[in-house]
Parts: sequence; C-alpha cells; structure tokens
Amino acid sequence: MTAEVVNPSDAPRPASAAPTAASPSPAGSPVGAAPAGELPPPGEGPAADPLIQQALDRASRPDLLPADEQQLLTAGRAAWLAETVRYTQVRIQAATARRTPDRDGAVVRLVWAGADPAGTYLDGRTAALHYIHSGEGSWTRT
Repeated sequence: MTAEVVNPSDAPRPASAAPTAASPSPAGSPVGAAPAGELPPPGEGPAADPLIQQALDRASRPDLLPADEQQLLTAGRAAWLAETVRYTQVRIQAATARRTPDRDGAVVRLVWAGADPAGTYLDGRTAALHYIHSGEGSWTRT
C-alpha cells in the first residue's frame, strides 16, 4: 500500500488506499447557519453548496490549527478528485478537516456530487479521508 504524504511545500500524491464513506454527526449550530432539517433538496446544484457546507460545519467544531486544517482540506479535495477520476461532473460540495478521537490523526469529510461510470448523477455523496500527523507540519494519508 502506498501512502500519500502531504507537506506544506508539496502537492499531495495519490494513494492506493480506498476512501471510506461516512456521515457527519449533528452538533451545535453557529450563527448564520441553516437550521437542521433545512438542507436543500437533492439536485439543487451548486447554489445549494453553501448550505451543505454550513451543515457540515455544524456537525463538529474546528479542532486543528488553521494551517493544518487548510493543508488537509486542500490535500483531501485533491485526493478525492483523483479518486473519482472515472466519474464525470464531479464537484466537492462541502468539506471539513477534524482531529480523530485518538488525536494522532485527522479526517477530511467531504460531501460531493458526480455521475458514476454508469451515468447516475447524485449529489450529497459522502466520503472520509484519513490522515496521520507525520511531524514537521506534514500529514500522511492512511
């Protein structure tokens, strides 16, 4: 198995590990966020993405240093786009990066849309990409 190492000065490199799907869990809501149950209906398109991002943000509080969070979000988005290369019309609708319960790792949770190889287009698909901190500001995808 090849791991993807993410350093501040490097672009992410593809990994052979398959991502796992996961759904965010509900939590408190920040000011200005859409109330629970007010998610847009499926098929609303890119205009609905900010509401989906708000819902994902409500699912957990930020717990990473801002630089680590941004680095992981960038790496997670790039890795997911590489994972879905056989899909068409792919877009990331929302993403968060949070520490794992053991505090040694992080998970990038994505909500995305795209048409699978059979041509079935769906939005609201979920994925989770797991990383471990490998020191000196770098993260390795597991």
